[in-house]
Amino acid sequence: MAYLSDANLRAVLTVLVMRLGGDVHLTNEELYRAMMPESGIAERFVVEETPNGVRVSVHDSYRAEDE
Repeated sequence: MAYLSDANLRAVLTVLVMRLGGDVHLTNEELYRAMMPESGIAERFVVEETPNGVRVSVHDSYRAEDE
């Protein structure tokens, strides 16, 4: 699985938001940086199928920018 469909992406976001207590606040700056990173690479995550579901991970380059 190289990408998530819209329905799968919504499902993943639902699970993640619920894990964080049902409410996640993002600033406009965070959203814009994720949509239009300085490197010009828009997709900075990897989707892998696992025996029990999917693993969605963020590349180290994106994490380094946020830290």
